[in-house]
Amino acid sequence: MNMSDANKWKSKLLSSSVPLEYEVARTLVKHRFAVNADYSYARNDEGIAKDFSVDLRATSYLPTRGDNISGQVDLLVECKHRHRGNKWLFFPDPNHGDMSPFTLGCTIRAVDSFTPLFLPANCTVSFDQEAQMCIKGVEVDTANGNVTDAEIRRGMAQLQYALPGLLTDHIGFTVNHSDDEKYPYFFCPILVTTSELLVANTDITIAAVEGASSLNDLGTSVPYLVTYLDCNPDFERHRQATCTHLKQLARHPAIRNLDALRKAAGEYDFLLPSIQCSQLGDTGSSRYPNYFCQTVVCSLEHFSQLLVEIKAVVSSAIRERKKTKPTRKTARG
Repeated sequence: MNMSDANKWKSKLLSSSVPLEYEVARTLVKHRFAVNADYSYARNDEGIAKDFSVDLRATSYLPTRGDNISGQVDLLVECKHRHRGNKWLFFPDPNHGDMSPFTLGCTIRAVDSFTPLFLPANCTVSFDQEAQMCIKGVEVDTANGNVTDAEIRRGMAQLQYALPGLLTDHIGFTVNHSDDEKYPYFFCPILVTTSELLVANTDITIAAVEGASSLNDLGTSVPYLVTYLDCNPDFERHRQATCTHLKQLARHPAIRNLDALRKAAGEYDFLLPSIQCSQLGDTGSSRYPNYFCQTVVCSLEHFSQLLVEIKAVVSSAIRERKKTKPTRKTARG
């Protein structure tokens, strides 16, 4: 057996992504998250119900010190270990303003509909304003020349399909607890990779690619970015099936009580908790908030920095929570 054969187990172990998952989990714990491996959910695959999972679910209660909880953050994290020389190239959103598919404030999702409290309008927008928005990414293997988007899209889909169950679980939890145990909820999907992340230059052309001496000539390295995966018909069926029991929950006395409380405090009717439950569990194109399309992609090297920034945004939002809606002109949704 030569040395090359003797070391094959190392590449196989690394490519399993399990060492990466553990390193990411330890970083999450360092930032005061509690971590569970393999967050599972059911999904219909060609007519057969199958179990799928996301690598990690991380939960933090704010503030991180003391007994009085004022908010909860859930992160779903999918990990992709790639070999050295592998880079992910993303292309920035070319749209202007309202023509963009991205919704500012919908990467870190803020949910206050199921509490007696109101978060400030657009309370997580600052995160999106600072992040690079990208419509598509490809994986470039600079060693063998292969280019594909398969692993990126697979990771994003794993996260997207897990989100309805995560949100549904949280709503079910709030119904069975008293009002003083109902607090604002934040959740965010994150795809972590060992690859370097590049965002293509906005003026990239075919000629620029043909004339490039290296991939880095075509873009700029970034610590993380936000990308978009549309809710296709299969996902819509999955979302409706996962959330269908929320339609019955909409009539629960606890939800009705929250309806009355939030309406009296100035909430729009379409943002009342009973309406949110009905829309999430409905078929077709409901008016539920854009909870499921935007994903953070982060390099392992900068994952700790990302956690600091997420917690800063969430903590700021929680500090500004109120018992009444400040103004009907700044409604979220």
